Amino acid sequence: MSKDFLRFWKYVAPSVFGALIGGSFAIVDAIFIGLAGGKDALAATAVTWPLVMLLQAFGFLVGSGGAVRIARSRGAGETETAKHIFAQTVFLVAAWSLLLTVLTFPLLRVLLTALGATEELMPVSLKYSQILTGGVFFSVFMSMCLEVIRNDGHPTLSMILMVSGLLCNIVLDWFFVFYCDFGAVGAAVATVASQGGACVLGGLYFRSPLTALRFSADSLRPAWGEIRAITITGVPIFGNMLSIIAMLYMHNAQSLRYGGIDGLAAYTVISSLEALGSMFMTGIAGGVQPLSASMYGAGKHRRQNRFGNYGYWFAFVSGIALMLFSFAMHSFIPGWMGLRSGEAQTLARQGILLSAPAFLLLGVIRVAAFYYQSTGNIAKSSWLIYGDSFLALPLCIFTLPLLFGINGVWLAMPVSRILLMGLLLYFWFGSRPAGQLNLQPGRNHS
Repeated sequence: MSKDFLRFWKYVAPSVFGALIGGSFAIVDAIFIGLAGGKDALAATAVTWPLVMLLQAFGFLVGSGGAVRIARSRGAGETETAKHIFAQTVFLVAAWSLLLTVLTFPLLRVLLTALGATEELMPVSLKYSQILTGGVFFSVFMSMCLEVIRNDGHPTLSMILMVSGLLCNIVLDWFFVFYCDFGAVGAAVATVASQGGACVLGGLYFRSPLTALRFSADSLRPAWGEIRAITITGVPIFGNMLSIIAMLYMHNAQSLRYGGIDGLAAYTVISSLEALGSMFMTGIAGGVQPLSASMYGAGKHRRQNRFGNYGYWFAFVSGIALMLFSFAMHSFIPGWMGLRSGEAQTLARQGILLSAPAFLLLGVIRVAAFYYQSTGNIAKSSWLIYGDSFLALPLCIFTLPLLFGINGVWLAMPVSRILLMGLLLYFWFGSRPAGQLNLQPGRNHS
């Protein structure tokens, strides 16, 4: 077994596990909310998720952009540059958190109405989103910590930090949702509290001897050139989050239109499964990212390509496994989230079956987007991500239901993956193979 293959697993395994844990926050909340409040509570919280995830996306924008640039600097042996990048990343976390809270909180009712919250759903949706919006700093800071710690050479520690947050979230969900009988509001409190605990642990890492990165007064002095570079580098991962947000918003709207409250509750179950699969694939891509970025920074392009190919194959095989799991468990999953009978349960079962084939290509596309980002090819990375949010998915989700009704909503994801895979095949074979670079004379290409 080659040294590169072992190194691939050293990064990818904890990254996948950590991403699964991260995706499990929303799923754990949905399970507790569904069991405590049934389909109405599930529908009310589902309406808020596009907004909540939009706020979280800025954390990934900053964290991913800073982490990739830190990894490149470490690969090139530029420790002082890495420290400077970290300081600017911290500044961006603080600035974005303050700005998002100030701009969003007073407009929550208007925003939730635009997202589809009815008068019936608004009371729970508003309280749930108020708590999560008020705690947006913890979400953004936690995302930054996880990205930077992983790309700082400690992927296992990043995973442990995430696991600690999830375990805390499970315990607090039980306490606030059931013991205190707070319902969906209790789930929001549990999420903010557990993210806050993860932030404390992340802050301790940057005070430890495990890293040369430190909080300092420089964190409060913006360097606009580096801020611009961090932001541009983080654009693809921000777009990846926008893709998920667009998926949620459009599916929510179409589920409510074609299936009512039952359809929206059913999609909450389906989206939880899709989110878990999406985070799994993001974990694979996130594990490949620091490896390819480091090799790119060191000029070792053959090894950079090798890590990318490992990621593509693992993502495809994992997609097959996830699809088969969805087929096998489609009758049981709705009951785990409180839908044990009725039309919502029937719609959820059917939706899981129809949407599961999306897993086949999802991971390959996700790895390609992250790979292009880590090697400086922002244009192709952005095409794969933003092409999903603003072209492939809208085309499918607004046309297929005209032909197939609510089943067309469930088919939108797999069909849009086929369209995106066509674009990726063009990048591979229509222009040049993914990851192939114009090698510069005098650089180490081993």
